[in-house]
Amino acid sequence: MPQVTNPWANRCERCGERMHIHTGSMFNGQIICLLCKRDERMSPGYEAAALAEAQAVRNGDLNFPGVGLGPKDMAFLAERLKRRPLPKE
Repeated sequence: MPQVTNPWANRCERCGERMHIHTGSMFNGQIICLLCKRDERMSPGYEAAALAEAQAVRNGDLNFPGVGLGPKDMAFLAERLKRRPLPKE
């Protein structure tokens, strides 16, 4: 079986940490680790982003790019990342 190579397969696009499991951001097309997803779910604009994505899917848009990260969400996520313990690599 050929090896699949993806530029984001080993590192979170948001925090840069190694990841073995990943998911997509609700805000944009970033592939993120589960710790970043946990933080994202707590961010101020998450509910609106989730509702917008669900509406886009209902309208047939299966490639919805997301609503983007607003300034409040970026600040919230940056603060959460600063408080995260350092990795054990």
